[in-house]
Amino acid sequence: MEIGAIQPGEPMSAPDAALAMLRLQNQIDSWAADRLTLSIQSETSITWPSSTSTQTIGLAGANITAPRPVWIAGMTYVIPGSSPAVEVQLAELDNDQYRQITIKALTSALPTQFFYQTDITTLLGTIYLWPQPLQQITLKLYAPVAVGVPATLDSILLGPPGYQEAFMYQLALRLCTPFARDVPKLLPKLAQDALATMKRPNVDPGLLGTDAALVGSGGGYNVYSDNSSAPGAR
Repeated sequence: MEIGAIQPGEPMSAPDAALAMLRLQNQIDSWAADRLTLSIQSETSITWPSSTSTQTIGLAGANITAPRPVWIAGMTYVIPGSSPAVEVQLAELDNDQYRQITIKALTSALPTQFFYQTDITTLLGTIYLWPQPLQQITLKLYAPVAVGVPATLDSILLGPPGYQEAFMYQLALRLCTPFARDVPKLLPKLAQDALATMKRPNVDPGLLGTDAALVGSGGGYNVYSDNSSAPGAR
């Protein structure tokens, strides 16, 4: 109706509905590659076997059965035997840093770093731990989650406030070409604004930190006067 392909109350033919459904599936799949469209962070608990350096992750045929993440926001290991559980952050390695590790088979009681690699030939990703832990450990994987791709026209799509108009106007824009319709004058602006509204809550400006060596233990830093203070100073 937004592009004038059908009138209110007019039924849509099955072939047209299937085409629109395919465009919607493609739209949501492309959103999964945009970090700012992902509003939910999942926490996955992983039992990592001892003397193992790599594990695959995915929904089918993987060592770890879970949705394959596009990004990993963070990963921790739980100190064995700690109660309550104490999580220790693992440092993330990029491609160059992992490539530069000369002894990739190095072992240790606990890992300190991880590297994540997706695969373009399968639906699996691979997690590498370094050094290779010599005991079974529990990992916590934190990753942003995309909206699920609908399987049928009756599928229910869930999203936080701001997603509904983005679904509608972005899809309407994508349907103009296959339905041979001129783009309505206001539609591009509506689609752009709706997408920006959807992304806005997902922008994380981060926290401003100060090197501990500059302020000392327990000290502070005044950004207005460019002075640091020692513990207990006023």
